[in-house]
Amino acid sequence: MDIHKDNLEKMASLFNNLDGKPEDQMIAELARIIRTGQGGITPGKARQMIKTIIPMVDSNQRRKLEKLLRVL
Repeated sequence: MDIHKDNLEKMASLFNNLDGKPEDQMIAELARIIRTGQGGITPGKARQMIKTIIPMVDSNQRRKLEKLLRVL
């Protein structure tokens, strides 16, 4: 899989901008930003990135990422 550092930085920036918001609100906002292209990452690329990193995160992070996948 081809994930560029720029894409990872964009995704990290999206998460950091939503820090402190309720989980459901954060996931909905991330999905909206990705779907509209405002984050600079396509929904397909976001799904690909999430599926790649899910095996490397803890159970709480995995649950949140799986929730984002379902919304996308």
